[in-house]
Amino acid sequence: MTAMEQAADTRHTGGEILVECLKREGVQHVFCVPGESYLGALDALYDAPEIHVIVNRQEGGACYMAEGYAKATGQVGVCFVTRGPGATNGSIGVHCADQDSTPLVLFVGQVPRANLGREALQEIDYRQFFGSLAKWVIEADSAAKLAEIVPRAFHLARSGRPGPVIVSLPEDILVERADVTFRPSYPRAKVHPDPQQIAEFAKRIAGAQKPALIVGAGVKYAGAREAVVRFAEQYGLPVATSFRRMDAFPNSHPNYVGSLGGGRSPAYDTVQAADVVVVIGERLDENSTGDYQLLKPNQALLQVDIEPEVIGRNFAPQVGIVADARLALEAALEHAPKGVPPARQAWVKERHEHYVKGAAPPDRPSKSTSMDRVMRDLRTMLPKDAILTVDAGNFSGWIQRYYPYDAELSFLGPTAGSMGYGLPSAIAAKLAHPERVVIGTCGDGGALMTFQELCTAVQYNINVILLIFNNGTFGTIRMHQERDYPGRTIGTDIRNPDFAVMAQAMGAEGYTVRRSEDFAPALKAALACGKPAVLDILTDMEQISVSATLTDLRAGKGVSRRRKA
Repeated sequence: MTAMEQAADTRHTGGEILVECLKREGVQHVFCVPGESYLGALDALYDAPEIHVIVNRQEGGACYMAEGYAKATGQVGVCFVTRGPGATNGSIGVHCADQDSTPLVLFVGQVPRANLGREALQEIDYRQFFGSLAKWVIEADSAAKLAEIVPRAFHLARSGRPGPVIVSLPEDILVERADVTFRPSYPRAKVHPDPQQIAEFAKRIAGAQKPALIVGAGVKYAGAREAVVRFAEQYGLPVATSFRRMDAFPNSHPNYVGSLGGGRSPAYDTVQAADVVVVIGERLDENSTGDYQLLKPNQALLQVDIEPEVIGRNFAPQVGIVADARLALEAALEHAPKGVPPARQAWVKERHEHYVKGAAPPDRPSKSTSMDRVMRDLRTMLPKDAILTVDAGNFSGWIQRYYPYDAELSFLGPTAGSMGYGLPSAIAAKLAHPERVVIGTCGDGGALMTFQELCTAVQYNINVILLIFNNGTFGTIRMHQERDYPGRTIGTDIRNPDFAVMAQAMGAEGYTVRRSEDFAPALKAALACGKPAVLDILTDMEQISVSATLTDLRAGKGVSRRRKA
């Protein structure tokens, strides 16, 4: 087709069809590293100023950022990566979205249709590569098909148990032209609970002696936080949040008993002491259940989840209800007793007090910056609606145990235990909520995996603050080495750059914190500087985790043998 013929052709290119579908889905931000395999889509985005294109420095950071944006907004995250290396780099975010039940659509460039199956440059069979990670993997075979594929991709990503969907885009379909009829966005289906099951569910809770409630990501995605609070109050239930889902229930509430995961905790003790355990929107994974040891055969399990496959996957329930969390809670509230019996009130009070005893940071000595002191300063200096994000690593135990999460959408963390997550997710959260303070946290091991995304924050004036807890080691692995092979550590010591200087070179502010008393002034300066900022916090390796020192581990004390992220 000549240029004159193209100018007269009113049909849409594949790239234009794709972008129009994004607009109809209400997409406001897409995250990407540009690639020649999807130039047709980038060109169409040029004419869609209502969609903000955030250019990242590496595809892993881009996909993390899209996943974090989905967590921070409850909307579908959108990421574009190029074929081959771009797709493999981005796969870390797909795995995170899969294990975290995060709605994500990843658009991946592909070789032209004529070259498929010929081992063309950077060709990968995405159905095989992503098959075990995604809810759906589809390769478009024409421009016209995109008008069907894209709305369905968004629908599947956010339906049932949310998760990632992969759309492969052969390069030539993005410039191919087609006549299409655009479909409206799929209506959100609501899965209503069975009334008879709800009646049995309510009866068993009311008849329990010492019930406990566990809530997870399903409560957050269903917008059911208020309903959970009323449910806990009216039935008289102590409430534990699942691993890295602390903001699913207000932590200052008198029914809260702490978060599961990261070893034995007050929440773990409460659930183990219960005779009836109610689980809503949580898949009872390895971390939340202490290597699947949390629940015992003599405990009755009542489980509510929107995904049928989650019900009974790891523990057999006496009642298993497939339903939207908010609708199930509202239905159960119709059966709530008139008042909470005194014995139940005493049970809730006892468990909450057990949590409170361990919720304040201790005051242990440190040769450099005390993590305990840092947590006390964060608790007093940050606004109540601040958002904190974590990476993988032992440092996260302090962030999860000692900071109170009362505001909705105030914590983002990878249940997949994925390093490099802390900074990209913080940038995404700040992009989604520019009016709120956002603090990203990571260890020095995870910092350099995605530190280049600080340039992204600078480029778009996304003023996040990154705290790097720097003890010169891959702490989690060092902890396990010291426990299992005392005196035989190898491969875990790391030599770090000056993170404050690196931050300044990228156009951000950088501060070095060498002692506990340096932290509060540095954080105050970072909060006031009006730029992205990094605090390089030098910490003592001896306190290797919240509950163990290196000395303890070498003496055979401390954490269990179970691997933790």
